[in-house]
Amino acid sequence: STTVYNGSATPNARPYTACSLANIEYVNRSDTAPVYRGPTDTNFSVLPNFVPSSSCNSLRSYGDFLIALNMTEGGVSLPTRVRYSDLALSNQIPSTWDATDLTNSAGFNDIVQMKTPIVDGQSLGTNFFIYSSDQVWQMEFVGGAFIFNFRKAFDNCGVINANCITEHGGKHFVFDNDDIYMHDG
Repeated sequence: STTVYNGSATPNARPYTACSLANIEYVNRSDTAPVYRGPTDTNFSVLPNFVPSSSCNSLRSYGDFLIALNMTEGGVSLPTRVRYSDLALSNQIPSTWDATDLTNSAGFNDIVQMKTPIVDGQSLGTNFFIYSSDQVWQMEFVGGAFIFNFRKAFDNCGVINANCITEHGGKHFVFDNDDIYMHDG
């Protein structure tokens, strides 16, 4: 976890996540809406078409999508919600996150069987893995009306905090509460 200071003597220990998609850089903290910077921008700006009055604990890229994990929407905590954007075009932010508009690919899934809140996620090959403190779920692109399929991958391990997963050699190396483990899905 990265500690970010808010200008006071007391550190703000909320981790931030960062990713890139379609030549755009994204940074996210759980207490604010995500920000982005394009290839010709000099500053970061608030992501204009993110879900209104919302934030997420982790923002990651997967294929041509942005994935928001562990949402707070309109002041309501949705700790097992996975929200995904519409497809992103080169050098552009995704056009929408509106799951009610059936003309795009944006949507969400509440993993109601997940026992603890989502901590982070990471791509691995053609799949995306969603980590809580004690479970791992696999998200795979299937296209069509459902777009993504979700299934439990592991029930006896998770991740200790955001930014504690790395990919190397086709495997995830993960810092768990009790151990460091690796898997290939």
